[in-house]
Amino acid sequence: MQEIADKAKSKLMNQVVAGILSTIILLPFLAAVSFAGSVPHDLAATEISTNISPNRNVPAALTQQGPSDRAELETFLAELLQREMEEFHIAGAAVSVVKNGEVLLAKGYGYANVEKGIPVDPEESVFRIGSVTKLFTWTALMQLVEQGKLDIDEDINTYLDFRVPDTYRQPITVKHLLTHTDGFEETFYEHLVLGPEDSKPVREWLMSHMPVRVRPPGDCAAYSNFGTALAGYIVARVSGQSYDQYIQEHILDSLGMVHTSVQRSQMPPEQIADAPLGYTYEDGVFKVFPKYWGQLAMVPAGAMQSTASDMARFMIGHLRDGLNNDTNTGTRILSESTLRQMHSTLFTHDPRLLGTAYGFFEFSDNGQRALGHSGGAAPFNSLLFILPDLDLGVFISYNSVGGGELTNQHLGFQRAFFDHYYPAPGVEPMQPVKDFAGRAKRFEGSYKVTRSSYTTFEKVKNLMGAVEISSPGDGTLLWKTPWGEWRFVEVEPLYFRQVEGPFGIVFREDDQGRITKMFSDYTPMLAFEKMHWYETTAFNIALAVGCIMVLLTSVIVVGIRFIRNRISRGQKLSPKGAYAADWFILGVSVLNLLFVAGTARWGNPTPFFGVSLIFTIILGLGVLAAALTIGALVYTALAWKNRYWGIVARVHYTLVTVAAVAFVWFLNYWNLLGWRF
Repeated sequence: MQEIADKAKSKLMNQVVAGILSTIILLPFLAAVSFAGSVPHDLAATEISTNISPNRNVPAALTQQGPSDRAELETFLAELLQREMEEFHIAGAAVSVVKNGEVLLAKGYGYANVEKGIPVDPEESVFRIGSVTKLFTWTALMQLVEQGKLDIDEDINTYLDFRVPDTYRQPITVKHLLTHTDGFEETFYEHLVLGPEDSKPVREWLMSHMPVRVRPPGDCAAYSNFGTALAGYIVARVSGQSYDQYIQEHILDSLGMVHTSVQRSQMPPEQIADAPLGYTYEDGVFKVFPKYWGQLAMVPAGAMQSTASDMARFMIGHLRDGLNNDTNTGTRILSESTLRQMHSTLFTHDPRLLGTAYGFFEFSDNGQRALGHSGGAAPFNSLLFILPDLDLGVFISYNSVGGGELTNQHLGFQRAFFDHYYPAPGVEPMQPVKDFAGRAKRFEGSYKVTRSSYTTFEKVKNLMGAVEISSPGDGTLLWKTPWGEWRFVEVEPLYFRQVEGPFGIVFREDDQGRITKMFSDYTPMLAFEKMHWYETTAFNIALAVGCIMVLLTSVIVVGIRFIRNRISRGQKLSPKGAYAADWFILGVSVLNLLFVAGTARWGNPTPFFGVSLIFTIILGLGVLAAALTIGALVYTALAWKNRYWGIVARVHYTLVTVAAVAFVWFLNYWNLLGWRF
């Protein structure tokens, strides 16, 4: 029975990890590389326009546009949601739109429970909103700032009862948490559990799972769940209440959000029983997605669940000078001045690019200033954006994995909404600078996202996550991604604009003039670091495959020698020490090959639930192989000194040893040598 239970648990974890990878990890990267005039092939099939125009100045003519007639809005959304749900195999969705302090529309589409035929209800259907939860954390933080209990420029260690290491001279401040510029690496080790009873105490988990500080605070953005978790802990410490209690009393109760809860375990039993199910789409049918829970410490980063109508109340609270007129309570969640501050730009990588407000990201589009946040809690995917100048807010949530392709800023739902209500003026094509070709080479190369692990084995995800910048020789730069290719023209030193659009990128150079980073208009939460040649995908894949092939030949060659010696019935065919040399190189080769096979079968570069025992053992194989490689090096020297075999055999033995050493470097560089998690 235990074996059956273990297999079931393994299947559950695999399903959960696969779904969460598509929402928690891939979405920020997808947002970073799939925008600006081109979208994935399957997204383009929805016939949603992809003209993007993040102009900062709002033309006067455009301010009179936007949704105003409920019937027209309802027709538009019905047609749009029908296309989206069919194309991306989405079981259900919920939408709310608010304007001028009123709910213009709140509506459900499809099914909350496919099997029972229960439709989505905007008032009752509770969707997991993922990282949109962060907006509640930032709102709570700003309430405490408004009360004078917090200073955003203060060292966060002032507010903690444990210490963040002083890795750099500059301390991490509350401001850095708000803008995701705290400098932490990103790890997902043990972020999730299979049941709420498995979660660790908040303080204990934060201390034991603190990521390494890998860059000075304020240097650049790298979206950080851990940073938000720290912010939530600071809210609890400063307020004297638990995070859950604070959010409930000071935001949810104040706004009348009666169907919203910080954690699922806090929902009434009847609400839990009737909560919408999450779905994947496999073999032509919707399948229920496995349930999982987040660590208590990570609740402030993405654990809330809410309804479309409740999220309308939250948006009104942010748009109506902090007042919630919808419930006629006149309750203010933030003062008018604090709201203006919270909605203003707090950080940008460059003044010419969109940036980050106080927790909100700038989603400005088609000439309209917008702020927002997306969220993924597999398989649920959500998007919220507000236009403060127009007193407009929009929230949408999907209960299926396919919704992940529709909630990235400037794509999917937002693309369709803005192009319909705020169509962008045409953009004059940019002309290449004639003398740029000679300077293009310094920008070429592979770039990885800053939201990465640097010290744990999760670093290996960078092997397949880079984007490429190249020069096609026509005076432009070509940005190659898995979802499209776009050309950019130099406008000013280090600043480029899209040839047929307003999208911009900016490069950063070091004091020697070498390009080190790239920033984009559409990724205020991320930056891209230029990779050295030995970090690139092409080099590392070639190295790994080459090493594996050479090690495989060793197994064949040494095997043939053993068979030959067996047939010779003990005749001495090799000098003394040759047999030991063969055993060493055979051990190195077999252990490394088993490591590769085991990692392919049981390795998980995103260990949400921790590292399995079998993968822990597999990592040990790499350590043992590395130890034996030292012996192989010794025997390589002895083989040449004592002429164990003919020159061809000695050359082959040397090549295998070199491959083994190279593979040790490969494992060590990608933090796969040992137990780094």
